[in-house]
Amino acid sequence: MALSVTGKIAEMPVKTLGGELTTQPGAAAQGDAKITIMGADVGIKFVEFDRRMYASLPGGAWRDYGPTSQVYDVAAILNPDTGLANLLSDFIDPKAEARETVDGQETIRVSGKVTADAVNKIVPLDASKKMSTTVWIQESGDHQLVKAKLEPSKDNAIEMVLSNWNVPVTIDKPTTGP
Repeated sequence: MALSVTGKIAEMPVKTLGGELTTQPGAAAQGDAKITIMGADVGIKFVEFDRRMYASLPGGAWRDYGPTSQVYDVAAILNPDTGLANLLSDFIDPKAEARETVDGQETIRVSGKVTADAVNKIVPLDASKKMSTTVWIQESGDHQLVKAKLEPSKDNAIEMVLSNWNVPVTIDKPTTGP
């Protein structure tokens, strides 16, 4: 999965994120991210394992940052009750707009709105109203979700691109340093 933020979204300290997510045997994620810490963009490595977030700053040891409920829960993106599946089931007035190729996949682009509740379950935006959302769904095969774009305001967006569906992923808990 790749996540990117366009523009300025104060509630979203993550600028980019790339990694692997799984729900088997439990929710877990690993990858790299660029986050804003005290006004500066910093590249980190992260692992979400057993509902805890671990990160390694450049040149640093792995550190336990606590429960994912207190930081960004990356693996929640795959949770059927709170993630992208919930977002899709919450679509209001969906309209098929075009056929497009995204990440090598032939897709149908669909736009609409989703409720603030569905948005807040997947990204920490404190949304209070319906949000414009566009999704790109595989035109054939399993009709997987290839891309989702949330637009909290003009010129500001969060995009998620997904691939390698159902490919087994092994994620191990990192060894934390002092």
